[in-house]
Amino acid sequence: MSTSATLLPAVVRPTADTLHWLSADHGAGPVLDLLDALGWAIVDTPEANVHATSPDGCVYVGWLPEDPSAWQRNIVWHVRVQPADGDA
Repeated sequence: MSTSATLLPAVVRPTADTLHWLSADHGAGPVLDLLDALGWAIVDTPEANVHATSPDGCVYVGWLPEDPSAWQRNIVWHVRVQPADGDA
């Protein structure tokens, strides 16, 4: 059975305007829920910052809405990747 290309759903790519919630200090839920579902280790601090590490330990994602140094840099998310064969 073949399917006509006209019957397939269109590919929709979000624009930067539709992803503004990712950079907001209230938008961590969907991202952290996804990381949790993928088996990441997630730890939250009493200050309401959240730190997540990938199962292989090579990727760190921090949601830092209460970190003063993050405020100074105007960031909320911090992502760090450690390549398997080198320095970060």
